[in-house]
Amino acid sequence: RTGNFLVDANGLTAILDWEFAGWSDPMSDIGWFCAECWRFSRADLEAGGICARSDFYRGYERESGRRIDPARVKWWELVAHLRWAVIAVQQGHRHASGEERSLHLALTGRIADGLELAALRLCEPGANAADAGQTRAVT
Repeated sequence: RTGNFLVDANGLTAILDWEFAGWSDPMSDIGWFCAECWRFSRADLEAGGICARSDFYRGYERESGRRIDPARVKWWELVAHLRWAVIAVQQGHRHASGEERSLHLALTGRIADGLELAALRLCEPGANAADAGQTRAVT
């Protein structure tokens, strides 16, 4: 996510916050980065809230030499929403239980339902990962 790296005029200088580091499908990182929860209310900027998904995909493919598989990214984006929802519930519980009183933890606990909704939207037949963040009327 965009809060976990440092850049300067010369490019990337550091990667921070390694608590979720692990071996996985490279598309998992793409799904995590494109997940609605990291767009910060910028549904139009599907790649981390900073650029269009198509621009990010092109840049990733050019720089990495790897092809993006949109179906795998969609799967990993779904997993990202579910994973972050579980973390949000856990953080809310840390606050509510008194283990660690924190406004940040309390507020994080309140986003789980939105993450669940985004995950459910990704499960709709014909849904694109890009559509998960779109606000729709519930009928």
